[in-house]
Amino acid sequence: MIKGIVAMLLGAILVAAIIIGLFHIIGIIAWLAAVIAVGFVIAMVIMFIIIFIFAILVFFALFYYMAEKKPTIEPGDYKLEEEKGKNE
Repeated sequence: MIKGIVAMLLGAILVAAIIIGLFHIIGIIAWLAAVIAVGFVIAMVIMFIIIFIFAILVFFALFYYMAEKKPTIEPGDYKLEEEKGKNE
């Protein structure tokens, strides 16, 4: 009878140790997943800020380019009669 009780206690301790070990491993995996998720969120925020600033700069550069662009006229012989829409 003592052997059965000792075996039962050893079995219970072994099962408890396995369960505690699994919880420990699951805890480490959960911690790594959380660190990766938080890092991903931080990276996405940084990328959004960079793209947003670039978009604002391009937006204002577009208006500056449109305001400062000078029309270019290539040299050549031009006559008023050659213009489109004339005498139609």
